[in-house]
Amino acid sequence: MNPIDLGKAISDTGVPVITAVMLILVVGLVWYLIKRQAKREDKQDIERIKKQEKYDEEQKEDRLYHRNLITNHLEHINDVSLKNTELNVQGIALQKEIMKDFKDHNGHAEKFSEKVIESLDAICNKLNGKVE
Repeated sequence: MNPIDLGKAISDTGVPVITAVMLILVVGLVWYLIKRQAKREDKQDIERIKKQEKYDEEQKEDRLYHRNLITNHLEHINDVSLKNTELNVQGIALQKEIMKDFKDHNGHAEKFSEKVIESLDAICNKLNGKVE
């Protein structure tokens, strides 16, 4: 067919054929674009899911780190409290012992003071010529 015959053929029966061809092309284009958009959205969904999983994993690690930090700190505080309680008991026992020793010392100091005073009195009396 040469161009003139094609033009005549189109003018005779061409409007419905051209409309059908154009309709098929438009439907094909729309179908292609929809399919391509669906693939793009699927790819974005996969990327979004990967990012969310990565974020969730980071959050999980952060929560675990902080939980362990707090747990270890509380265990340390508990250990220190137990040691502190034990030391307090020992301190109270030492304070009682020191108070007992002070009472004993004070009793000895009183006896010593009395003996020193008696000895000084005896020395003074001998120096002053008094005989006992």
